[in-house]
Amino acid sequence: MGDSVVTIALENLSGLLANELISLSGVNDQIRYLCKQLEFMNVFMKSTKGMRDNESVREVVNKIRDVAHKAEDMVDTYVVNANKQRGRNMLVKYFFHRKNHVIMLPEVNDKFEAILSSILEIREKINENMFIYGIQQRNKEFAKDSLIARRRDVEEEEVVGMVRDSDEVIRQLEGGDLSREVVCILGMGGLGKTTLARKIYNNDKIKSMFPYCVWGFVSNYYSAQELLMSILKLLDLPEEEYKYLTNPEQMKRKIRESMSGKKYLVVLDDIWYTQVWDELHEAFPHDNNGSRILITTRMENISRYTNATFTYRLSFLDETQSWELFCYKVFGKAGCPLELEPAGKKMAKACKGLPLAIVVFTGMVAKKERSLREWNRIQNHISWYHAHEDYRIVTDILKLSYDSLPRTLKPCFLYLGVYPEDYEIPARTLCQLWISEGFIQATEAGPSNSQEVEDIADMYLDNLVERSLVQVASKRSDEGVKTCRVHPLLREICISESKENKFMEVCEELDANRSDSRRVSLQYKGECLPTTGDKWLARSLLFFGEETRWERESQGWKQIRNGFNLARVLDMNQVVLGLSPRGLKTLIHLRFLKVTASSRRIGNDVLASLCNLSSLETLYLWLRDEVTLPNKIWKLKSLRHVYLNFDNIILREWTRKESMPRIIRQRAKRLQIWSKGASMSEMKIGETKVENLQTLNNIYLNARTASVLNKGMFPNLTKLTLRREPTKLLEPEKEYLENSLMCLNKLRRLKLLCIAKLPLDPNAYPISLTKITIGYFGKLDAGIIKTLGQLANLRTLKLVGGSINGDVNCVAGDFPQLQVLHLSDVQLAGRWKVEEGAMPHIRYCINPHIHD
Repeated sequence: MGDSVVTIALENLSGLLANELISLSGVNDQIRYLCKQLEFMNVFMKSTKGMRDNESVREVVNKIRDVAHKAEDMVDTYVVNANKQRGRNMLVKYFFHRKNHVIMLPEVNDKFEAILSSILEIREKINENMFIYGIQQRNKEFAKDSLIARRRDVEEEEVVGMVRDSDEVIRQLEGGDLSREVVCILGMGGLGKTTLARKIYNNDKIKSMFPYCVWGFVSNYYSAQELLMSILKLLDLPEEEYKYLTNPEQMKRKIRESMSGKKYLVVLDDIWYTQVWDELHEAFPHDNNGSRILITTRMENISRYTNATFTYRLSFLDETQSWELFCYKVFGKAGCPLELEPAGKKMAKACKGLPLAIVVFTGMVAKKERSLREWNRIQNHISWYHAHEDYRIVTDILKLSYDSLPRTLKPCFLYLGVYPEDYEIPARTLCQLWISEGFIQATEAGPSNSQEVEDIADMYLDNLVERSLVQVASKRSDEGVKTCRVHPLLREICISESKENKFMEVCEELDANRSDSRRVSLQYKGECLPTTGDKWLARSLLFFGEETRWERESQGWKQIRNGFNLARVLDMNQVVLGLSPRGLKTLIHLRFLKVTASSRRIGNDVLASLCNLSSLETLYLWLRDEVTLPNKIWKLKSLRHVYLNFDNIILREWTRKESMPRIIRQRAKRLQIWSKGASMSEMKIGETKVENLQTLNNIYLNARTASVLNKGMFPNLTKLTLRREPTKLLEPEKEYLENSLMCLNKLRRLKLLCIAKLPLDPNAYPISLTKITIGYFGKLDAGIIKTLGQLANLRTLKLVGGSINGDVNCVAGDFPQLQVLHLSDVQLAGRWKVEEGAMPHIRYCINPHIHD
């Protein structure tokens, strides 16, 4: 994990060279020198990857991580202090000499010298121990063999409840045509992929169907030569024919010759890399006799790469299945005594539906006395048993997926630990946090064809899903991830690895003295109250808990203002500010901010403070009443996403609570739609364009907004939400939209709230639009549906709350790319008819009014 720390520190320090206060100072050369030294450290980190079990290597890695953090802190602290002094008009006295250059403060210079001294010590230690760093392969091989042996001991255990699983896979193996086909078993580590494959491999029906059955154990420590030799040993060949073969091509030729003309089943267990398939598949002949290859993997891309005709996804056990397996492993067929069931079921539930965890845990329980007293003692100390050496195999097997991640994905995965257990994580927010943390960097392809960092973050998330490290909880209309979860046992790995590497720590109270990590996830119960400490090493603070209200600075804001002046991320989820956030404007390194203001005054104070945060990229601001966005906010060059949510905070909680009756939650949601918005009346047209802004929501549609959009002030806007002003019901909405939308040539998603008068000319809409949502529109003319059907790239259309006047007739060619049509609480006065050739790509439709 230290690898990523140095990379991120390098990128942040390099970015600071462009800072005005740095360029005015005498520290440019020092920062460049620091970067050069860190680049050397980065080379060392890469070259010793895979050697971190060695104590000497680990010691150097930890020192490199710490010095990288200190270098970041030193430069960022300098920028903060310089900014404060300039704000107090003390620049001449404290910083400037006659050429108007900032003079380096003595304490900063001392820190710089101390960091350089630490770097020299590290370099000396690296030079002294180069021999030690080069001889670890033998120990690594021993550790690999030990893990494989322990893994086979537990993964080949019988798992109940797999009858349906095995029957389905067997049906797929016996079906299909005569060509050689691939069937895949996919799932997270510990779900029982190997166990299921072994059950199928040993099935009598399979043995009669495939006279030739061969098992190849691949693993992430794959060696082509070793695997091919193990397969040759299973082919009933005279040993003399293969024992002297050392060339993989010769081995593949011998396997192909031996299996030619025979109907076979080959199991390739635990494939991690596409390279494995490239190197092995030619060994197995295509004889058009119904032969099959069964593969197991954690990686979804392996299924696609091998052109698997069927992929069976293993899921977690439910509570009934978990208890059934628990009983079988402890009592066999005898069954559990009734008095032990309550404690036993709690133990089974604590294994979170993972068969491997149940098998290992029951192995420890089975050795204990089967009494109510002993089982209650175990059940009350489950965390102790999970930390036991015997249980470590569970973590080790799951951790293989983390260890195999490329260095770009490791911090992204560990970051999932900031969320509470079983938390449904919004994918959009997660990706924005990754970006603000510096985990995602834009490619170097150039300004015309480079990917946006948001697209790269989406790819990273998809990669974690494909590696079975993240579970998809819900999907967007375009099939992308909307919300996700991480399994509790994987989350424990995130937390333990993060704490060890000072990457992140989960705390229950706001106490600076208890954490030395760069990120703090505050997961509190009841009221969130600060304790001791006034200076944090952390750069990110995220809140998770019950809604709490801060009316006085001493309730928490004072600690944030004084202790987090180097903060990059401040996610005050569920904290409602009832006071003006004095000092917010001094958090000049802040890139991500989520906050709730209890009144219009507090909201305006927050917005005024933001105008000084030149690094701000993402803003989530909950408000109670309408506001006017200050003109200075548009001068923030890094600003990418502005989410302004105007609603009654009580109504918001009603929509979230499942305990509330459904009808109340639905009505609360509708009332929120009719809430307030933001005005851009103070924005000065013609000033510098807001080049990086991509998201803007809940903006009033009026003459000023139309003029701002028409003048191209937001040239790269991709998502826009407009709403009608409640007090201006006679505004010419259609004309405003006609004058503004066409200028947004990168707009992909448009949401219109309480707006019914839309342009009837298809040319008034950007050709880039892929999704349109029209909500609570009152009465909508059917002709508008016809107009939207002419948009060449529209893939999703959502209509919520209102009525459509007239007949809707979709003829051939209408909605040429539409995939999702969603109508909710919509009344249709006429008919909605879809002729053949219309909506040719539709795959998801909720519209009770459609007639074919």
